[in-house]
Amino acid sequence: MIRLKKGYRILCWLLAACLLVGTLGLVYLHGEWWYPLLERLERKPPIGDLLEPTVPAAFTTHWSLEELKAQENVTSTRNLMLVNGEHPLPEGYVPELIEYNKAKMHPLMKEDYIQLRDDVQRETGVRIYVVSDYRTSQEQEEILQSSQSGIAAQVGCSEHEAGLALDVYAPHFDGMRFLNSVAGRMVNRVCHEYGFVIRYQKDKESVTGISYEPWHLRYVGKTHAALMEQSGLALEEYVTAYTPGVWYRTAEGVLIARLEEKGLVLPRGWSRCELSPDNTGYYFVTLYFD
Repeated sequence: MIRLKKGYRILCWLLAACLLVGTLGLVYLHGEWWYPLLERLERKPPIGDLLEPTVPAAFTTHWSLEELKAQENVTSTRNLMLVNGEHPLPEGYVPELIEYNKAKMHPLMKEDYIQLRDDVQRETGVRIYVVSDYRTSQEQEEILQSSQSGIAAQVGCSEHEAGLALDVYAPHFDGMRFLNSVAGRMVNRVCHEYGFVIRYQKDKESVTGISYEPWHLRYVGKTHAALMEQSGLALEEYVTAYTPGVWYRTAEGVLIARLEEKGLVLPRGWSRCELSPDNTGYYFVTLYFD
């Protein structure tokens, strides 16, 4: 009799262990359930801890926008353009595009996307693909008309029309199911290292006006992607975190300012400059001192 009771207890423990393993396995297979929770548990420092307001010691004379763009060590980008319902693309906007594997994107995105894709495949054994890239206004209108959820951006208000966004997927794992793939979770975890951010984050719907989209990659460049990832800010919050006319220094010694076109006065000594309109009336100036 004692043996039966002991055997019964062992059987119960085995069944409980199987149930626990099965439950954990089921949860693991549904990354869209638990991955966002892990992200929210991670403490994000305020942007003020990452950027130090500074007064550069010496300035050059005033630059005109044309003069600055003409410098060989200046890269003119659109990486930090804010595109949403309140800030549509400028009238007559013409995106700068190249085509790679039938996907159209801003030229600065290409090499970083290829590196991200290849590193993800090397680490996970799974290749990611682009399902949506640049869209014309007509294509955006068609998506808007066919959208049953009503969350598609209005024409002129989509990052895809700017040529700055890519929607990606892994085989058999698209949309929210992207997080069920090890490749999808890696993309979400490391894309900032390649200059991309998850543009529409969990719990930022009230800020962005768009529901959570872990498959939507927006290119902002490596320096700004790292700062956005560390602070947890959406692009709307990140742009307005910079007081216009104030220079900020990162821990790596990069200088960043959000300046008016008529106020392009830069410190001396920089070796590289990235210049991007923010679509709110200012230009982001990012200076490197290599």
